[in-house]
Amino acid sequence: MSRSRRLPILFLFILIAGSLLGLAPAPAKSVRLYRALSPEGRVSYLYPSFHLPDPRIIRPSLTLLDRVKQLVIEADVADAEKHPERMVPYVMSPQPVDLAGLFTPEEVKVIRARALCNGMPFGVERLRLFFIEMMVGLPCPKPGTVLFERQLEQEAETRGYPVTALESADEEFKAVFSLPDGPVVDEIKKYTDHPDAAAESLDRMVAIYNSGDYDKLYAFTIASLPQKDGARQTFVDRVLVQRNRTMVDRMAGALAQGDALVVVGAAHLPGENGILALLQRRGFKISMVEVE
Repeated sequence: MSRSRRLPILFLFILIAGSLLGLAPAPAKSVRLYRALSPEGRVSYLYPSFHLPDPRIIRPSLTLLDRVKQLVIEADVADAEKHPERMVPYVMSPQPVDLAGLFTPEEVKVIRARALCNGMPFGVERLRLFFIEMMVGLPCPKPGTVLFERQLEQEAETRGYPVTALESADEEFKAVFSLPDGPVVDEIKKYTDHPDAAAESLDRMVAIYNSGDYDKLYAFTIASLPQKDGARQTFVDRVLVQRNRTMVDRMAGALAQGDALVVVGAAHLPGENGILALLQRRGFKISMVEVE
């Protein structure tokens, strides 16, 4: 596999789960989203979100809410912000990680440098390996920026719209951080040994996402996941398929009412077990539209 196709599990996690890293604003351009027409003739919209602290990502204006009367978001980010202590079990390892036993001295040096730029000058050994992968696989977060979902949520609340979360942050993190450590170690080594690989993968993903070809983005992402010890299938089953079914069940009420904007990670929508296919099996007609 070429470096440009080496994609850490983290990037799919961010597509799906959201992140507490900030988002920089992007230029106003047309954005593609999905229109869902219910069997009763009510219209809602699904926005495929992609959380990355990158100003190249094209985002719609908050006037997107003019089309709807309620907002449905993937996870309760506000609750996670209010109660960060609930996320500690997913960030901190039960036992110290033997960095020296798993990685070369140069790799450990890179890991510590990435932890430092993420505001963690010490205690790296107590971080879960998946969280370490997050640090080495992404640029350092920029202070003062706000998640796009949070912006939508705040605007919806200002308008008096009801806001519903499809998952708690705890449910979301529990699914993602249940993955085996073996493939994660390989991903950390890959990106500490080849720091340009993450940037190349990110460039490719941003370009595909901005083109609005979400099926292509999904295929690129899945194909780039590691296969060691069945990691790819485990990730698809736990983080995509199971959660997709749960989210469709939970968004059913909002879609039955109509006039809803549903915001979920882009990787949840495509595929035979994706949210779009699950909705079509329930009688929804799905089409793509462009908005500013």
